[in-house]
Amino acid sequence: MSRQPHTGGPLGDWGRGPDSGGTVFGKQLNAEVLDLMRHSDIIPPAHASPSWRAQLTYLNNRNGGRDAMDRAGIPASTRRGWKTRTPSRISRERINQAYWQLRATNWKRTGHTPPPHIREAIAQQIKERAHGRRMTVTPVDWRDVQRQAQGAQKTASEREIRPSRRSWDNLIDAWVSGDETTLDTAWMDLSSEIDSPAELYYEVEHVGFAL
Repeated sequence: MSRQPHTGGPLGDWGRGPDSGGTVFGKQLNAEVLDLMRHSDIIPPAHASPSWRAQLTYLNNRNGGRDAMDRAGIPASTRRGWKTRTPSRISRERINQAYWQLRATNWKRTGHTPPPHIREAIAQQIKERAHGRRMTVTPVDWRDVQRQAQGAQKTASEREIRPSRRSWDNLIDAWVSGDETTLDTAWMDLSSEIDSPAELYYEVEHVGFAL
């Protein structure tokens, strides 16, 4: 018997429950972004970052701060000199890199995500990485999914697609907003690119992609 869609989830509508595509996509994007920030593949720009003094205070007072500065190429001897002089532009860029590496590491450890102004500041970097990327989608009830769906198919239960630039941008913008309804709506729009009827993909077990 086919699984019945949600009728009483947090938002009340089909596809807007705890296993909605938007919710699952958002969790995957959170994980991807934090990993990219931890490895300095994405770094928030200076205008969205705290002052270098605030960043140094954070780095000097958190576990892993000195290691993060070492990885960013800031020798201990250089750090000692900042007690009497202002870091150079290159050093401030490296402080920014180390700061966001450590921030992302701590967010990941505590289950937090970047705040809205940081998500907005890095949105364009995420979009540039996402365009052209493939995504795998496993619906909650895949028994009703036809084998002749658009795009390549890895298994009977999993679809692999390449979302359009518009869909990637809409999903990332919705993630930036932090609004659950907006994210679910963007996912429902993407579902029409996967197969028909799109409703089969509103609720998913898994969304997989790598940026």
